[in-house]
Amino acid sequence: MALGLLAGVLLLPLLAFNWVTAPGLLILCPLRAVTAIPCPSCGLTRALAHLERGHWAEAVRFHPFAPLVFLLVLALIIMLVFELATGRVVIGNPLKSRRDVYLVFGGLVVFQVVRTVIFFLAGGWNVFWHENLFARLLALAKTVF
Repeated sequence: MALGLLAGVLLLPLLAFNWVTAPGLLILCPLRAVTAIPCPSCGLTRALAHLERGHWAEAVRFHPFAPLVFLLVLALIIMLVFELATGRVVIGNPLKSRRDVYLVFGGLVVFQVVRTVIFFLAGGWNVFWHENLFARLLALAKTVF
């Protein structure tokens, strides 16, 4: 099951390139749909789609960790195939240690804070005030009433 999910992570952006990179794509991220602020993984599917087509600069523009995520997923797929072929365990539980969980969580928090600051410094206030859920509901109320 894990192998299928990991393969899907790489196959979806590759096979659905035109859909995932289309402008005006439906926002599927709950945080971004409500607040208009990108979450830590926002842009990763589009970045992987560009990365798989060889557009490295575009990929990094959508998500700075796309090459790292691509290599990590590829390595996990190779290790899982090796485990299935040999019957030997290669991958242990990486989140067994609480320290590792705290490090990963802390890294995500730092990345999100930096990403949010960059978002607002690059003109995100306009996006925030016009595209968050409350602004959309207010605009809808103005058109109805």
